[in-house]
Amino acid sequence: MPTLTPPVPVPRPSYSQVRENLVCFIPPRLLCLLACGGVDCRYEGPECWKAHQQAIRGLFSSWVTDDIIAMARPSNKLIERYNIIEQFKRLNIRSIINMQQPGEHSHCGPPLDPSSGFTYSPQLFMDNDIYFYNFWMPDFGVSSLISIIDGVKVLAFALNEGRVAVHCHAGLGRTGVLIACYLIYTLRISPSEAVHFVRVKRPRSIQTRTQIGQVFDFARLLGTQLVQYPDLSLRHGAPFTLQHYLNRQALLLHGQEARALRYTPKVVHLLCLRLSCLALDIPAPLEVHAELDKRSTIRALGRAVRDTLVSRQFLPLVHAGQLGSTAGARGGARVGDVSSWDEPLGFLQRKREVLLDKRSYSDSDLSKITASEDMEATADVGDGTCCVLEPGPAQKPPKTILRSPSRNCPKRPTCSAKSALAKFTSTSEMCRTPQPTRPSAVSRAVAKAMADPGPPGESILQRSSLLQEELNSSECGWALLVTESDPHVLSCLLWSWLDKLREPVLSADDVIKLCSVSNNKNAMSELQKPQRHTLLCLLRCVGTVSSLCPHREDALLLRLLRALTRTPLEEVKTADVSMTMFRSALRETFYKCRNFSRA
Repeated sequence: MPTLTPPVPVPRPSYSQVRENLVCFIPPRLLCLLACGGVDCRYEGPECWKAHQQAIRGLFSSWVTDDIIAMARPSNKLIERYNIIEQFKRLNIRSIINMQQPGEHSHCGPPLDPSSGFTYSPQLFMDNDIYFYNFWMPDFGVSSLISIIDGVKVLAFALNEGRVAVHCHAGLGRTGVLIACYLIYTLRISPSEAVHFVRVKRPRSIQTRTQIGQVFDFARLLGTQLVQYPDLSLRHGAPFTLQHYLNRQALLLHGQEARALRYTPKVVHLLCLRLSCLALDIPAPLEVHAELDKRSTIRALGRAVRDTLVSRQFLPLVHAGQLGSTAGARGGARVGDVSSWDEPLGFLQRKREVLLDKRSYSDSDLSKITASEDMEATADVGDGTCCVLEPGPAQKPPKTILRSPSRNCPKRPTCSAKSALAKFTSTSEMCRTPQPTRPSAVSRAVAKAMADPGPPGESILQRSSLLQEELNSSECGWALLVTESDPHVLSCLLWSWLDKLREPVLSADDVIKLCSVSNNKNAMSELQKPQRHTLLCLLRCVGTVSSLCPHREDALLLRLLRALTRTPLEEVKTADVSMTMFRSALRETFYKCRNFSRA
């Protein structure tokens, strides 16, 4: 009889309930004297701490991860005495996050800096190219979840520049809360695992019941925002609309990615990008490599967290012989388990026969495509039907992933694959990729997979379901998505996402609105921005594929119309007046590249 994996114990607060209540009523001067030591505050200097408790010499500090250090607050006196700025530079600490409120603990240690209200001047760090951020939280307390999410996103962003130092007063309570929430945000681990790990690395961190509760509240909030494919099981909740998804996406993304995908779902963008790259048979753009680099970083951090928790017996040590029985007992990976998405021990290893069985099209069975399809493609393509439009001298290279195409594209025939893909990436090398004179086996396979109206096969559904599960439970799911090479799986994921929305991207009213627009007006401007950008992303992908395989153009447009409007296939094929006009509007939108707008 298989044994269930024991749950991770819920962390207990460091303070008793009586002490927590007293903290709220004791005057600040007396609190500093009793809890910290007043002018001789034990957190304000190295005298009370051993060498191994000073990752930064002169400060009570500890490395929580290889890139995040938790520390007590520095002061102008300590910065000068122990040359802390030079220590930061030597350790490649490029950012400092302050969790204090200006003016707090004014009776501890040296006097506060009058210009900032802290024990040091933030300008001193900024003058030395060290970024400073302040996300204050009440001492022994918590702030709003929105503020915590903003702090976590800034921490994730700052780590792209280098290592990060986080501090409050002692570097224990509020500092630990932010770092634990970051681990949940990055690794999708449970709040208990995050708190225990931070406490192992930084003893006595996350002190009060309120702070532990905030970590759990953050995990619950994050869990409701992570779902990419709704209603796969009861725990994933109800389906969402396009706007709901974008609201949740805005809560999670940060930096350039958040700005570029403000109105476009990330899952749709990456799927369209991947299908376009496969069809053009070109290397993946830079943002795909960024996802792969992120996956490597996450896996390394996940292994470190898992090994630490196992060594302290917060997690059981799973042997290879026990892995199958444990997985069978749990019915799959537990969402939130560190090993649930780590390939050597977790979900990917158990499903490697499916996930890692990826075909390389250089030696795949694409060569077995029937001769009749080859003849059909050759007849439709002819000699150079796919026009190659070389960019003129006045055309500028694309600046962002939402770059609009050139206005010099002809009305017919379709735009070149180079121009279509330029809307997905800013790399000039990709824009110079030569256009094939006839569709390759890969591009025909992509076109057929995207246009196929029938239900996918069992193996495709199984593999698609596994990827959907990984996207719902793991940040590494994006890396699996951008490395998937089977166009049938990618197409299944794309159409499945659109079908799972609570409402179609385009309602009946939107169709009527589009069809009623006069020819001299941009029909897309009648749509809301989320609808417009999502539709443009899909049209660019369909346009890229259809420019390579014109004989599949009608089938691709029909499949797109079905996905956007949820119109049954029979109605799309019979094409009543409004649907015919809408189909013409879609054609006109793609063929007139000037209608691709970033607005």
